[in-house]
Amino acid sequence: MRAPSRPRARGAFTIVEVAITLGVIAILTAIALPSIDFSRFRMDGAARDVQLRFISAQSRSVERNMNYIVTFFWTQDQFRVVNDKNGNGLWDGADEVRNWFTLPENIHFMVPPTTIDGASPDYATGPGLHVVTSGGTPYPTVNFYPNGSTSGDVVVYLGTKSARKSDFRAIQITGATSKVKYWRMQSDGLWKLSDM
Repeated sequence: MRAPSRPRARGAFTIVEVAITLGVIAILTAIALPSIDFSRFRMDGAARDVQLRFISAQSRSVERNMNYIVTFFWTQDQFRVVNDKNGNGLWDGADEVRNWFTLPENIHFMVPPTTIDGASPDYATGPGLHVVTSGGTPYPTVNFYPNGSTSGDVVVYLGTKSARKSDFRAIQITGATSKVKYWRMQSDGLWKLSDM
C-alpha cells in the first residue's frame, strides 16, 4: 500500500523578492517623474477652466436674452462675469449679478512674447475689447450678446512667473460666433491650437 501523498506547498513570494520588486519600481519611477511636465497639465487645466467660463457666459446670454460682460482684472488674476440687465456695458450695482473667478495659484494673466493675432503683446488683445477703468487702472472687457456673438475677436493670455514659453496659453473668442478655443505656446515660441 502506498503512503498518501502530501499536498504541495503553495508558492509564495519571499521578502527578498518583494524588496527587489519594490526597488525596481522605485528606480523606474525616479527615472520617469522628471520627464513628466506637470506644469503643462496645470496650465491646460487653467486654460480649460477660463474657456468653459466664457462658454458659460455666452450660453447664459443666449438663454436669458441678456448681455453678459467679462472683465479681466489682470492685477488680481481674476475675471468678473456680470449679467448686464440694462445693456449699458457696465456693472451698475446690486441689480446686476456679478461673479468673480480667480485663476489657480501661480497662474497669472501674462503678457506673452508674441500674440496669436499679430497684435502688440498685452494681457488681452483684439478688436472686440473695450476698457473699463477701476481705481485708475484700465481693465480689458468683452461683451457677450443674446444673438450668440461677442463685441468682437478677443484673445486672453495666461502664463507663470517663470515666463517659460511653454507655459503660455491663449484663450481665443471669435466675435461673430463666440466660439472659444485655446492655444499653447511651444518651447520654440510658436503657437499651436490645442487638440483638447
